[in-house]
Amino acid sequence: MNRTYYLAVLFILVLAAPCAFAEDALILTVGATHLAHTHQTVAGYDSALSTTGNNVFGIAWEKRHYNGVAYGGELLLSNNTISNSSGNGTVASRLFLLTLKKYHRPWAHVYPYVGAGVGLADTQLSGVNGGTGVGPAVEVDGGVELEWAHSLGFYTELRGLYVPGGVIYGTRVNMSGVGLYAGVSLLF
Repeated sequence: MNRTYYLAVLFILVLAAPCAFAEDALILTVGATHLAHTHQTVAGYDSALSTTGNNVFGIAWEKRHYNGVAYGGELLLSNNTISNSSGNGTVASRLFLLTLKKYHRPWAHVYPYVGAGVGLADTQLSGVNGGTGVGPAVEVDGGVELEWAHSLGFYTELRGLYVPGGVIYGTRVNMSGVGLYAGVSLLF
């Protein structure tokens, strides 16, 4: 894990070399997630997690170069309910990712892209034998940005997440799945 993390940081630093033309973007998204593993053993109990997440929110910063390459960082938040024989509770997932994207510009004001990210997931269990665990997180995504004006755009994204989760009471809480996001991008 540490080697992968350091390689990702090194790759982003190489991309951060001065570029004659670049702009920054702040992206705010809301969305829906669908967990791949809804029945898990959590803290020693057979547990059922809600299929869809609620309070799904994302904020990202990107440095975009005019060759279509963008790199940055992202924070994703989501909550799922959990129930087992000890009661009901919440699983909060916070993902911190370093991202790399390639934007294409086939038409004016329409920018499809593909991307990937690597980072850490902080998983917090509350309400049923609470605890916190940290583990790896990997994403692949694709979407379209529709630019309304030079500094404002509409952003849509389909994201696949591999989040095996942090270890809580000897077991991992797997938060892997897919998500659909929409939001705005502010360019400056």
